[in-house]
Amino acid sequence: MATKPARKPTRPKWKADPSDAIKLAALRWFALMAEAQAIQLYATSPANYKAICDIMRDAIKKMEKIGHTPIGDTDPDCPEGYVRCGRECAPMCDVID
Repeated sequence: MATKPARKPTRPKWKADPSDAIKLAALRWFALMAEAQAIQLYATSPANYKAICDIMRDAIKKMEKIGHTPIGDTDPDCPEGYVRCGRECAPMCDVID
């Protein structure tokens, strides 16, 4: 009977740390605060939309430097604040591994 060859792991296996839950909760808090601030700024002054998107995009680009998916390329056919992701427009591109 043939056996399936073993796959070579491409990444180190993730192991949980006891402090993961609290760290993930802190990251979620930061994300929610950034979202709330962006919505509040836009709601009180829609003219700041581009500046708000630039700030949020800059934060994501800084995170890309430590290993996140690229945000995408701006495209004149996409609505303001959206980027080209393949054949679609989105606020940022997601790549599924």
